[in-house]
Amino acid sequence: MQNRYLPIAIVTGILFLAALGGYLAPASSEGPPVRVLLENKGGKVILNHAQHIEDQSGQCADCHHTTGEDPNPPACSTCHVAKFDKAFAAGHQKTMDEKLCASCHHAGATIAKFNHDEHVDNYADGDCRSCHHSEDIEPEPQACSNCHSDGGDSLPSLRDAAHARCADCHDDMFKEGTTGCTRCHERKPEPAAKAEYRACADCHTVPADQLIPTTMAAYHGQCMSCHEENGSGPFGDDACGQCHMK
Repeated sequence: MQNRYLPIAIVTGILFLAALGGYLAPASSEGPPVRVLLENKGGKVILNHAQHIEDQSGQCADCHHTTGEDPNPPACSTCHVAKFDKAFAAGHQKTMDEKLCASCHHAGATIAKFNHDEHVDNYADGDCRSCHHSEDIEPEPQACSNCHSDGGDSLPSLRDAAHARCADCHDDMFKEGTTGCTRCHERKPEPAAKAEYRACADCHTVPADQLIPTTMAAYHGQCMSCHEENGSGPFGDDACGQCHMK
């Protein structure tokens, strides 16, 4: 009699284990997550991702700012890490999607916002020497790039020479750090396949962790600025408890 029920018991056990495994296994979904758990020292944060998608009418690029119209934008932590150290430098090439490379390793930055005529009329008052060298260095004003190259060689590089001269009048921009760059520069886009992956220090004078905010700084800056702009949601130094749970 016992042997009669043995196959039924085995099949029942197999079905139970399969059901249990399906319940415990993380759900595989190609769609965006409903909620995102952010672990940090200030207390866990449960980000209601689905609600934000609804509030932003599905415009992912409002938060995932470098992805354009990508329907599957990468997680913030893909580019914004807790610490930019040697381990990140060594491993990020393997963990990131190749299409993201040009987001940081861009082709360059134009000075399309620099208006020479405006400087002549409003800043120099017709005196070219306000920006160009005095007559003992160059008898007639000429383009900075005629003497200063990108490499520098025996003279300061074009970047350093221009920044030093501009800083005499525009000290406020330089005090703003990297945010002041956009007052003159526009990043030059280039397809990832053609991008030249150079070290940040080849063009930028500040460390990478100041060029790319850490995860904490990125969330705080992006989230709170959006909340403040819309006049809803937590923002400000006294609103920590609205996101962070002890």
